[in-house]
Amino acid sequence: MNRKRIVIVLGLVALLIIAGVVVRNPVAYSKTNAGPTTTTSVQFVQSSITADGAVTAQDEAVLNFQLAGKLQYLPVKVGDKVYQGQTIASLDSYALRQELQLASNAYQLVKNGTDQTQEYKQAGILEGQTRYALDLSNKQGYAAVTEATVVYDTVQRIVDDDLLAQNSAQIGVDLAKYAVTLASLTSPINGIITYEDVTVPGVNITPVTTFVVADPASMVFRANVPLENIYYISVGSPVTLAIDGIAHKITGTVVKIFPTKVTLKSGQAVYQVDVVSDELKKLAKLDMTGSAIISTNSDNVALVPAWTVLGGKYVWVDNNGTPELRTVTAGKIHGKEIEITSGLSPNDNIITDPKFISTRKYLML
Repeated sequence: MNRKRIVIVLGLVALLIIAGVVVRNPVAYSKTNAGPTTTTSVQFVQSSITADGAVTAQDEAVLNFQLAGKLQYLPVKVGDKVYQGQTIASLDSYALRQELQLASNAYQLVKNGTDQTQEYKQAGILEGQTRYALDLSNKQGYAAVTEATVVYDTVQRIVDDDLLAQNSAQIGVDLAKYAVTLASLTSPINGIITYEDVTVPGVNITPVTTFVVADPASMVFRANVPLENIYYISVGSPVTLAIDGIAHKITGTVVKIFPTKVTLKSGQAVYQVDVVSDELKKLAKLDMTGSAIISTNSDNVALVPAWTVLGGKYVWVDNNGTPELRTVTAGKIHGKEIEITSGLSPNDNIITDPKFISTRKYLML
């Protein structure tokens, strides 16, 4: 029995020693037991990104008529300067003005009746007419209320009904006036006409007919930044602009990052970024195209598959064929990838073999 106990104790001691060696030297363990592994190279965020775009205006108004009709007046063309409040197009408003006159006439008729009702009330005529009519129709007398109360309430309702009718007629006039104003299109800003769906009066238009006014003083370069790069751009980032038609490059600064993505005609989803530059305003023209080289705010930031980061601070790296557990500093998660801000170099290869990583969970203890 004593020999068996000694053998068991010695066996346990041996297992503990082996386990200690494994825990203390995981790299050696991996080297002797590792088979072929799948790796991917570490991708560092570039110090700058390039995004296509065009010169546009931050202050831009896209205008449409709210009514369909015949275009009667078109005093401006593309390239013309316009001022805030200036009429840039108008429809034939003859029918609308006649409807306004009809509404005004109806209002005046109702108002005349309301004024007469007020006069009759003040003179006691309305009360007398009401009392007389009640005496003719009511032969049974008044049980619950007095005759005076019935007469007073009836007169007040007549006055209130006339005032309501006058108010409704006034609303009709207001709507007719509003319809007349909708026949004219005015510029809400100072700027130039950059687009017109029509070029001559006399044609029928609909609410989809478009006019565009832009303010050149608010000129910017609007760059289309791919989704995966928008995380590394911030307001204030330096930019170099290459504008088609301008011989030299222009420097600028990011002043606005739009909060929602847009889909271009090509089907690509992007975030738009506005770049401002004094030189751009002097040399460029609206709708010029080009590209922006934008400096990123990422210094030594790598992106790796998020699932390969263990416990938020370990990554398996292939060190010349030998798996090595590397301690890293993790940052923000972007979709299926996570930032690594320290611990990796451009020459590193991340082990992405799920079977290899899953068999080494003990290292997280």
